Amino acid sequence: MMVLGAMAVMNSGCEEIVFNPIQNGGWGSPPAPMVPDDGDEVDDDDVDDVDDGASAVQVIALRGSDVVPGSLYFTGSPPPWETPDALVLYFSNAVEQCAQPVFDLEAGVDCDKAGTWQFILLIPPELNEPGLIDLSAMHIPFSKTVFFSGCGGASGSGPGHEGTLEIVSSDETSLFVKVRGAGDENWPVDGDHTVQRCGT
Repeated sequence: MMVLGAMAVMNSGCEEIVFNPIQNGGWGSPPAPMVPDDGDEVDDDDVDDVDDGASAVQVIALRGSDVVPGSLYFTGSPPPWETPDALVLYFSNAVEQCAQPVFDLEAGVDCDKAGTWQFILLIPPELNEPGLIDLSAMHIPFSKTVFFSGCGGASGSGPGHEGTLEIVSSDETSLFVKVRGAGDENWPVDGDHTVQRCGT
């Protein structure tokens, strides 16, 4: 069972996931995967594309020092701006902006974002190099956000998540990573990802 700071419980597949429900609409139903917003409605082919791999998953990376103070918190861990050389990875099925990468539920749930999700990992400086990383380590925090149909949403964070992340290569402008065993039907992050580094 994943550890999350939370106040309510929702079941997803075989795992128990704990989240804090936000605003209107309560829990609603779990979102269907969604490709980045291109103005078209999601159809069955789009859902299949998301399920089949990482091609529809957007990933960007920031250094801890580049994260805007107050924009992101991990339960039980220091904020990333206090760890300047940490690597913060933002996964989503929607386009993410380097200047404001965090999807903010506190600012109000946008009904147009139904089906959108975000998964964020903080990789400590000592692991920010090519190699295999066990995400279940308690010093690797994560955060998850999802927007439901019915104009509701939920978010939560915690230390240690199932699965692995392998940094295959890294340079000044990008990384190539492989994620295995961390995804599920609501956060399909498993796959091979070329990651844009923000601030370069």
